[in-house]
Amino acid sequence: MQSYIIALEHEQILCREGDTSSELYLVDKGSLLVCVVNGTQVKALAKIHAGEFIGELSFFDNRPRSTYIIALEKCTLIHLPQHELLTKFPQWFIQIGRALTKKIRLHDTLIHESQIRHNNSDDLKLSMEEQRYYYDLIFPKSH
Repeated sequence: MQSYIIALEHEQILCREGDTSSELYLVDKGSLLVCVVNGTQVKALAKIHAGEFIGELSFFDNRPRSTYIIALEKCTLIHLPQHELLTKFPQWFIQIGRALTKKIRLHDTLIHESQIRHNNSDDLKLSMEEQRYYYDLIFPKSH
């Protein structure tokens, strides 16, 4: 299996909501912000650090990306191509991954619709200035 090193600069966007990529990434160095946009509001969902994976849901179910992922600093990722990994996994592993992905997406939808907040979400709460900053980064104004 071949892997690829991806270097991201500070503020570089790795993926956007709706992207059809199903690739999996392992964060080697750095940290990234996972967020969603609702109108002009940017909501931080998580911070991803070295040793964590990005893209595992789309990897298993081939659905479009559900979030924006932005580098908070210079990052190094290991790109693990879907077409190479799936040939290495036993079929039962892929079936478990798909079943878990389905449950996670369902629970994400239920949490989003009920607007339940995680108790430790204060460190992820973005100020109005931060929301404006990330919104402008995601949707740059064309001149």
